[in-house]
Amino acid sequence: MSEPMVSDAAGAEPGTQPVLLRQAREAAGLHIAAMAAALKVPVKKLEALEAGRYEELPDMTFARALASSACRQLKIDPAPVLEQIPSGRTPMLGDSSHTINAPFRSARGSLSLQPSEWLRRPAVLGAGALVMAAVALMYLPDLRPLMDAVSGVVTRLSDTNEAPASESKTATTELAPSPTVVPATTGEQVVLTPSTAVVAQSTETAVAAPVAGGEGSGLLSIKANGDSWVEVVDGRGASQVQRMLKTGDVLSFSTSPPYSVVLGRADAVEVTVRGLAFDVMPYARNSVARFQVK
Repeated sequence: MSEPMVSDAAGAEPGTQPVLLRQAREAAGLHIAAMAAALKVPVKKLEALEAGRYEELPDMTFARALASSACRQLKIDPAPVLEQIPSGRTPMLGDSSHTINAPFRSARGSLSLQPSEWLRRPAVLGAGALVMAAVALMYLPDLRPLMDAVSGVVTRLSDTNEAPASESKTATTELAPSPTVVPATTGEQVVLTPSTAVVAQSTETAVAAPVAGGEGSGLLSIKANGDSWVEVVDGRGASQVQRMLKTGDVLSFSTSPPYSVVLGRADAVEVTVRGLAFDVMPYARNSVARFQVK
């Protein structure tokens, strides 16, 4: 039985938009992509909500829930914003003059089943299977002596395999040649064995690694002095990063320039280009800065 439904959105003004939500986001200096990333929803759905295109959303319940989550993210009261969004669909009772023509089955009919019909029921079949399984377990022979014998054979075989392995390891250790160093000649040349050369190479790599990962290294460096959002696209059109930044986070880029950069809350980010400080405020609009680094 289905109930007729009526849409509350029909009584709302056509094209009603949550204008207060967009104004609050712009006042906070938060890019719509940053808001979508924080709420873990696609940017298109958040754009449709702010523009009042509710037909692009799953339903009005989803739209109101998304608006409430955005208000919590912006730390504002959701009530004024929800007043600008239609409330969705509510059930409406049908006309009382219509009768319900649902068939009624008496419980007495189920009591007149034949014995063969009772045996076909799933509950009866399951109970019978359980009884047969219990009887089979009672008459099975005791398998514990057989299992103990099998485990003893496996233990003896494992001990036999371990003895040759230990002997081969000892022989390998005794036959391994020790590294030799040729004495220095008059030209002060030192000849290293392959093992010594590998150790020297690994030492140089270990010393050089911290220099490559130092703070501010690379063509472009971005340091967050507060919570912000960043998106960097390289010269190939591939997105290098698109995420929220916390205080103290540092990002460095040095491959595939030029870079297209979008910063949310530009005043909370320090940008360095080729080791020199780069002022992003001239490129900022509503606290969102867009610029390129070549």
